[in-house]
Amino acid sequence: MAIAWLCASVGAPVTIAQHGAHLHASGYCILPQPVISAESVSTARRLCHTTLQRLLHEAEAAGCDPIEQMYIFDKVCHRQRNRWDLLIDADSEPAWQGLITAAIEAATPIIREAQGDAFSGLVPLMSGAVVSRPGARVQRFHCDATHSHFEAARLDPSHRIYNIFVPLVDIEEDGDGTMFWPVPCLEESTRALAKHILDSPDSCLDPNAIDAPSTAAGGLIIFDYRTIHRGLANPDETGRERPVAYVAVASGGAFDGYNFPKASMRDVSREQLQRLPFWNQGKAACDSLDYYTEIEGADEFAVLREDGDA
Repeated sequence: MAIAWLCASVGAPVTIAQHGAHLHASGYCILPQPVISAESVSTARRLCHTTLQRLLHEAEAAGCDPIEQMYIFDKVCHRQRNRWDLLIDADSEPAWQGLITAAIEAATPIIREAQGDAFSGLVPLMSGAVVSRPGARVQRFHCDATHSHFEAARLDPSHRIYNIFVPLVDIEEDGDGTMFWPVPCLEESTRALAKHILDSPDSCLDPNAIDAPSTAAGGLIIFDYRTIHRGLANPDETGRERPVAYVAVASGGAFDGYNFPKASMRDVSREQLQRLPFWNQGKAACDSLDYYTEIEGADEFAVLREDGDA
């Protein structure tokens, strides 16, 4: 069973220490049962839906095709056709603030356990939701961390960013949730992923370790920014709107200036918006397993062989 690690023995509850050990060793851990109230989950789910609808209407009014074009702005990023990443301001949404606060409180002891003596407290960086709708394809495996974050995290064990996911609908195992591909050492994640993409025979990625766990609405998924993962497909025929709330938290001075730009949709002219690339047209924004990731180009973490090649 893919999530057998969740129980130390049959029927035994998982301890904070066990969750922390799994987060440290594999880059993620799952709290499959709800830690957020059903009322908070329902309110957050409605907020995600209305926020996405508003942003899509704003994009269309500004001259952009909200479904068929690729756009990345300060409040909404169309990461893949029918898959959006939304920033939600917790300060202006008390119900959202309550959900985020509860998620951080539940995750903090686990993250403290994972970091050990390097733990220096957590600072919330941003919160929002990833929403997929029917028609979204499986994502390419990727990491949320930049190359500079990998390097800083390698040098400083306190320098970390963690994503805390709160599914707002029930997620079945191997369903339309998030899939993780742990590696023996998180410092190797980018290099290992690049090797996998190149089908290298010495890739350290173990296909048997791939895990797409089930999580009830209101449960938690905690993962290191460096962890390899991807969103699974949301089928046209059987799909549903699948919102996942998240809050990114940092320690050791880490920050994220990469995943959302500063530019607002209002900063771009109608003509510029209309020229944004379309999914499935050309190489710039292809709705396939080869869409943009931070792995593009030369791998800065490749280990050089004696002949000088990576």
